[in-house]
Amino acid sequence: MKKAVTAGLLLLAMVAASGWNVRFLDDFTDAMVGTLERSRECWAAGDVKKAAALAESVLEDWLDAAPYTHIFIRHAEVDAATDAFYDLLAALEGDDGPAGRIYDRLEAHLGSIDDMEHVTVRSVF
Repeated sequence: MKKAVTAGLLLLAMVAASGWNVRFLDDFTDAMVGTLERSRECWAAGDVKKAAALAESVLEDWLDAAPYTHIFIRHAEVDAATDAFYDLLAALEGDDGPAGRIYDRLEAHLGSIDDMEHVTVRSVF
């Protein structure tokens, strides 16, 4: 009986930790995408310096979260998102035009990371 209770408590703890992880990742990616959207608006309005500063702040948040991201997110996804951040900053600093598509790619990477962590019927079975 003690083993069953312990197993049940462990299972509940794992479900709670999973729920916390999904909620944290939702908040984390939503905040980054929101700042990237503001950066894109600045870029579209011609304020490249402000757009670059906002994108840089998102990159700093992303890099500061490395202890979390390197544990809970697949390394290929972390690498792809990090590469997209640097591509975006290079495009903004170079003012060579493809920044709009790089914004799309970066937001898609962040959205994909967020989506992968959600539990669905398809992901369980």
